[in-house]
Amino acid sequence: MPSKPVDFSFRNYLAYALYSPLYLAGPILTFNDYISQSRYPLASITTKRTLMYGLRFLICVLTMEFCLHFLYAVAISKAQPAWEVYSPMQLSMLGYFNLHIIWLKLLIPWRFFRLWSLADGIDPPENMVRCMSDNYSALAFWRGWHRSFNRWIVRYIYIPIGGSGQGKVRAIGNFLAVFTFVALWHDINLKLLIWGWLITLFVLPEVLCTLLFPAKKWKDSPDVYRWICGVGATGNILMMMAANLVGFAIGVDGLKAMVGNIVGSLGGWAFLLGACGTLFVGAQVMFEVRESEKRKGINMKC
Repeated sequence: MPSKPVDFSFRNYLAYALYSPLYLAGPILTFNDYISQSRYPLASITTKRTLMYGLRFLICVLTMEFCLHFLYAVAISKAQPAWEVYSPMQLSMLGYFNLHIIWLKLLIPWRFFRLWSLADGIDPPENMVRCMSDNYSALAFWRGWHRSFNRWIVRYIYIPIGGSGQGKVRAIGNFLAVFTFVALWHDINLKLLIWGWLITLFVLPEVLCTLLFPAKKWKDSPDVYRWICGVGATGNILMMMAANLVGFAIGVDGLKAMVGNIVGSLGGWAFLLGACGTLFVGAQVMFEVRESEKRKGINMKC
């Protein structure tokens, strides 16, 4: 419900900006949503739902403890190791589990502060609505990763600068501007700027392939189209992993060293081919999960 002119007061501004459950590291709530829920609590706020959410949060914390106790991927990557001493599979697993720990590291504070907000009677958007290993679309991945921030950016930055309604080229330029802002919002850091620009670069193939291979032209060959989408999804997953490793884990030099040691031998190429085949099969499973969700009327738009 849109806020009334009288709601735009200094008192409401302070209450919104300093709202304790979301102030430090919680999901991002728009001003209109905050004012509306303060006046009319949502029907989704129930004791049972909040308790179940708390149980899920506890499981996430225990999962993080389990990973940190038995997986040393972060410690190894932070120690600036000699990458050549690891096999291609070990290097890939270091990168893969690094990303999962980053996922959990961000998920836990977001879940905690959202739980606090739910207990207070305010229901903010959920971040990270899908598991990291259940994403094959770069666009959908970023909509779901920091979902509340994505909604805020779309409302206050992406649409005001033109959005996607002025052609694909303009949309890509707007996308680059948005991810540059996102990188600077995280920190004024060259590594994060490169991450933001890589994201824009890696989204381009998905946008172009969507234009070149529209689903409506493959209605008579659904199996072939699904195979084509599986190949594209495999490339998307590899690019998203690379971008996030640069931005949040090992940086550009670490990624170059890791990739160089993977593709620097015949065994490495054999492993890479096998890994791509595994990701292709995983993408087909994800496609079926999405179809199952559609049949149940579930649409998370990511």
